[in-house]
Order: sequence, then structure tokens, then C-alpha cells
Amino acid sequence: MKYVFNDGVMFIKIKGVLYDQNMENLVKFPEEKEINSYAIPDEIKVIEKGAFQNNKHLKEVSFNRNITKIKKKAFKKSKKLKNIIIPVDVDFIGKSAFEKCAKLKRVKFEGNISKLGSAVFSGCKSLEEINIPQLHAISALCFSDCKSLTSIEIPSSIEIIKESAFADCESLKEIKLSENLKVIKDLAFSGNLSLHNIDLPEGLTTIGDRAFKECTNLETICIPTSVTKIGLGAFEDCKSLQKVCINSKINLIQELLFHGCSKLKEIKLPLSVTCIKSFAFSSCKNLDSIEMGSNVTDIEDCAFIGCLKLTNIELPQSLLNIGKSAFQYCGSLEKIKIPSSVIFIGKLAFDNCIAIKEIEVVKDSYADIYLKEIGFKNLIKY
Repeated sequence: MKYVFNDGVMFIKIKGVLYDQNMENLVKFPEEKEINSYAIPDEIKVIEKGAFQNNKHLKEVSFNRNITKIKKKAFKKSKKLKNIIIPVDVDFIGKSAFEKCAKLKRVKFEGNISKLGSAVFSGCKSLEEINIPQLHAISALCFSDCKSLTSIEIPSSIEIIKESAFADCESLKEIKLSENLKVIKDLAFSGNLSLHNIDLPEGLTTIGDRAFKECTNLETICIPTSVTKIGLGAFEDCKSLQKVCINSKINLIQELLFHGCSKLKEIKLPLSVTCIKSFAFSSCKNLDSIEMGSNVTDIEDCAFIGCLKLTNIELPQSLLNIGKSAFQYCGSLEKIKIPSSVIFIGKLAFDNCIAIKEIEVVKDSYADIYLKEIGFKNLIKY
């Protein structure tokens, strides 16, 4: 043992490992130390920032039962670390503590913990098993890019899953959500290529922007009645999505919500919906039926552009505005009825609807005048 000084602060050095002068904090484990396993001394309570960062040799680290904190980047990029057991008294794990530990396979929490920092296990591409402790929230990027993770159970204590928490977990097939979950934030499950279905709990209120974007094998989704907000692009490019059940009280079908859902055939919107935002159903190539409900006032730009199989559509009497290119390239659209309530139709709203045979309007209505102006007089039916 010897004493060393750095910027006027005294540390203790034992066999190359640096500790604080009270032997309670492990400050730095030398990267060049060529050993496969290491037992943290019993006196140590805190593993400091970056203490084992970039280690090239350690496969096993044994934590003593007195440790309470593992600070940020403590084990980041420890290239050979395989298994870890987090002792019962650990209450805090900092940001990126185990980020990009490429060989890490198993993590076991022996107790509960008050906080996991963001990106704690992000990029742990070999991670196969973990028991998530009883937390209030799963932090942003916490398990992102954990490509070997196949199943996960979210504890009942968790109310929030934060941004990109499970993004790009491409092998994740089974997710059991907390029955007390309230919020799924932006990109939380985006890029989960193996996910076929997920049961959203009653009590969930918010689904964030692009929360399930590019879940390319997701086949069914049912939105509970408790949901009041679904973010833009929440199910964008879910190319296998065939069945959607929306029971919630949302009033907006957000931008890009189902963009690129090429297997979606039909959908029924709840009566609470008043607006279908831009590109909401764009490139839904097999969508042939949509029931809008009686309170929709706005269909925004490009909302249904490229819905190649849509054959007919009945617009509600509540409708006021049809945005530009709203139904452009709906090549199978044959019939449409535009109510007298409509006061605006944007440019190219029905452009390249090559199969259209009949557009029913009320004589002298805005739609009647508009269609005549753009050369659709022969398609008008009163």
C-alpha cells in the first residue's frame, strides 16, 4: 500500500488500484492490469465515475455487500465483462455505467433500487437475461441496442418507460408490461424487429412519438380506452401490422401514425377523433376500408396518399377541410361522397385517382364548384 497525491488530494494505491484515503471509494482500476476476475474489497461503498471504464481483461467482478452506489461510466466499454450481480444495498447506478459492455450476458439485481441512470445497459449486445428491479421509471436508452435480449418483464412499480428505453432490441419477442404503466415515451420500443404483439395495459394514457416505429413484425395492436394521446409516427413502418383496435378517447390521428403500414386493411376510428393529420395513413398500400366517425372536421395534407387499394370512402357530415394531396395516388378509389359541410379542398386532393367514376356532392356546394373548376365535371353526381 502506498499514498499518492493528485491535485493536492491524497489517494491510497494497492496493487495498482486507486482508492480514496478512507478506503470507501474505488477510484480507478488500472486498464493494463491483466487479471480475469476481481473481488471489490469489503470496505468499498462507492465505485467512482469511470473506475473500470475501457477495461480489456476483466471477465468477472464480485461486488461486496456494502456497495451503495455505482457512478456513471463505471464499467463502460469493459470489453470482456460477462456476468454481474448487483448487491441488495446498491441504491443508485449512474448514467452509462455498463454501456457497451459487449460481452455482458447476465445481470441479476438482488434488491430494489431507486434510480437507474440513462443508457445504463445501452449497447450491451450480448445481454440475454436481466431482472428489472422495482423502479418508478425505466430511464432513457436504458436497454437500447441490446440485440440479444429476447424477453422482458416490466415490474408493477413502473409507471413510465422513457425515450428509446428498448430501442433497437431487434431480438425482443416477448414484453410483459406493468399493469400500472401510464406513459410510453418517444421511440421507447422502436426498431424491435422480432416483436409480433404487445398487450397495452388499461390505465396507459400516453404513447409517445414513434414509440413503436419500425417494429416490422408487429401484427396487432389494441389501444386501451384510457389512452388520450398517441404521438406522431407511433406505428410508422410497422409493415406487418394487420389489425388495429382504437378504443381510446384521442381526438387526433397524428402525423405519420400508420405511415407505411402496408398490410393494414381496415380501421375504425373512435368517435372522439376530430382531425386526421398529415401522412397519417400514407402508403398504407392495402388499406381498403376506413370508418371515420361522425366528428372528423379536418383531413390534412397527404393523409391518405398512396392508399392504392382504397375503393370508396364516405366522408362525415362534420368535415370542413380536405388538405392538399389528401387522396392523391389512391388508384383504386371509385366513389366518394363529399358533404356540403366542406369549405376547403386543397390542390391535388384527388390527383391520380385513375379509377374514380363518381363523386357525389350537393349542388352549388363548395365541393361542386371546386370539382368543376379542376375539370371533374363529368364525375359529379347530385
